[in-house]
Formats: sequence, C-alpha cells, structure tokens
Amino acid sequence: MGPNDRLRDKADDRRKKGDEARRRREHRGHGGGTADWASADGALLAKAVAAVAGMGGALRLGYTRDGGAYAVGIYGDGDPFTEYIPPSESIDEFLRGVIEDYGKE
Repeated sequence: MGPNDRLRDKADDRRKKGDEARRRREHRGHGGGTADWASADGALLAKAVAAVAGMGGALRLGYTRDGGAYAVGIYGDGDPFTEYIPPSESIDEFLRGVIEDYGKE
C-alpha cells in the first residue's frame, strides 16, 4: 500500500464518518419559533466551532436566503456541505450533535 492509497483510505474513512454523522442528526429534537442565532446557547456554539476546528475544519453560520431556517456550512469533512435546520427543530440539539460527531474521542 503506497502513500496515495493511505491518503485515499483516510479520505474515504472521513467521508463515511461524515455520512454517518449527517444520518444521526436527521433525528433532532423539536423546538419552535423563528431561526435566530441570538437564541442559540453560546457555550454550545463555541464547543461546536472548537470541535470542527480541532479536526482542521470550519463552520459557516447563517440563514437560508428567505431567512426561514438556520444554514450551517461544514468544511473539512470531505466535500463542504450545508445543513439546513428549520426553526421548528432545536438549534442547540443540532450543535450537541456536531460536538458529538466531531469532538475528540
């Protein structure tokens, strides 16, 4: 097995982990109201950023174009992707999932 094979295997493993993480987050708890980052738990947000940054990635925080949902871009876990969290779902529960999925084990 050459160095390119090891790099490809590592990328495949990371991509599989990201796919599993996305599937787990599909079953988030439900909240209510409107998408408003000011209502997110600041400590959870900081821990989520630290968890993703700790594996060499980054988070992008925003709203959908119509402002109706949270938009969280995740970089450094294979191809960049965006998670959309409607305000009927708990943003804090989503952040807990990010911490669990990307935090150091």
